[in-house]
Amino acid sequence: MKRPVTHLIVCVTILIGSTWMPFACRADDIEKQRIDFQQDWDAATPLANPHKGWYHHYLDNGLRKYLIEDDAELLEFPGMDHLYLRLAWSYLEPREGEFNWDVVDRLIDKWVPRGYGISFRISCRETGTSPVEQQYATPRWVIDAGAKGGHYYKGEERDETGPWEPVYDDPIYMEKLENFLRAFAARYDGKPWLRYVDIGSIGDWGEGHTSSGSGKDYGLAPRKAHVDLHLKYFEKSTLCITDDFVFCVKDLDDRQKLHRHVVDSGIIYRDDSILVDYYLRAFRQTHAIRSPHFFEDTWLNRPSVLELQHYGSTKRTGNWDSRPGSSMAEFWPGKKGPDLMLEAVETLHATYIGYHGYAREWLADNPKLTEELLNRCGYWYFLYEARLAASIQPGAETKIEMTWENRGVAPAYHGFRLKLRLEGKQKVDFDLDANNRRWVPNEPGKTYSESYSITLPEDIEPGDYTLTFMLYCPTAKRDVAAALNKDRRNEDGFYRIGTIKVER
Repeated sequence: MKRPVTHLIVCVTILIGSTWMPFACRADDIEKQRIDFQQDWDAATPLANPHKGWYHHYLDNGLRKYLIEDDAELLEFPGMDHLYLRLAWSYLEPREGEFNWDVVDRLIDKWVPRGYGISFRISCRETGTSPVEQQYATPRWVIDAGAKGGHYYKGEERDETGPWEPVYDDPIYMEKLENFLRAFAARYDGKPWLRYVDIGSIGDWGEGHTSSGSGKDYGLAPRKAHVDLHLKYFEKSTLCITDDFVFCVKDLDDRQKLHRHVVDSGIIYRDDSILVDYYLRAFRQTHAIRSPHFFEDTWLNRPSVLELQHYGSTKRTGNWDSRPGSSMAEFWPGKKGPDLMLEAVETLHATYIGYHGYAREWLADNPKLTEELLNRCGYWYFLYEARLAASIQPGAETKIEMTWENRGVAPAYHGFRLKLRLEGKQKVDFDLDANNRRWVPNEPGKTYSESYSITLPEDIEPGDYTLTFMLYCPTAKRDVAAALNKDRRNEDGFYRIGTIKVER
């Protein structure tokens, strides 16, 4: 039986942290206590949360670039989420039907047990001829089978010492590529650690353009055919595509058709090489980003990926520190590379971000920026307040009201659970839908109020109980940290809300 409601107006005093604060002095609030969390916000501590953060180009254009000297470079990197393995097809299938999966499996076997994800881009054209960049990113045996192509560099045909480029809609090339993708997907599609697979089978470095190669145009039909090949075999994992792949379609109607196909197929976008010198000069109205409109159609329901231009190159051109004579100094007075990178994260609503360089160099140069961008990318949750009953009877239902703000640049694309725990003479756990998928970052200060219902067990012993909460990600099987002072968090990872008296 519920207690009768009295009309006596009282003030309930509750403990918040170490400070006593009076609330609930109105008649209509008599059984509610309001707990203000704003004094406990922590916007400085970097939060390494699931399904967001930094990635490292562990393999890049080959097998020797951006390696680490010590595992600690990644293990101690704030918010390192996954390794991005970008390498040529020829490494994985050196002979037709014979696969050298160990090239990537050795990294998967080492880093996945440590909690890191993996992403792939398999390229079919590189621009160098050294062991760093494969001259034949498409395997030689594909050429021997009759696939058409040639040796090109920046629009000029070269002799056989130059890098080889396939004709991307050649039927033999497409047949052999399909066979590879079938085997590649059979081995890796649907793996829980696989963040995404880039569609990298057209263009220099798999970026979808031929600007450093033949300069040939490929329109809607061949590009859609490559997209559809990946869709055919990667039925479970997320596919990703660079904005260059779509933008390089010359015909504007066809470009829009390909973009719509990308959107309708659930493919995510990435922007390669933020802060490229040409972009700094050419796209000053959009934070040096060429195709922000592509991302506008996807960011609300799928993640975006940002890649910095090779960090070493950005430093050498003077654009990172805006040295005199650099494009940054000329076209972006008063700003430096970090400023535009932050603006790019916001414009693209990036969930995953990469510095495209050596981990130790980047982190040594940019420790504070690394933490700032980690928190800003993807979602970043602040709890404003909680409202809960001051007392409740055994077997009764009560509502816990919580008000949230997302100060990141994107929503979370996975549903989280809200775990509530009452702890006193007994311990009672509740598992609820946090409803976090709707917490979309809009204007500053936009909040989302949620009401969570719990019913106490009939046999719970009366007494004072502490109420705590945790956000939990079932897909990652780990908790989600909120931007709250660590003093509010206990050793089990739960944050303290307040107290409830259980009384008959």
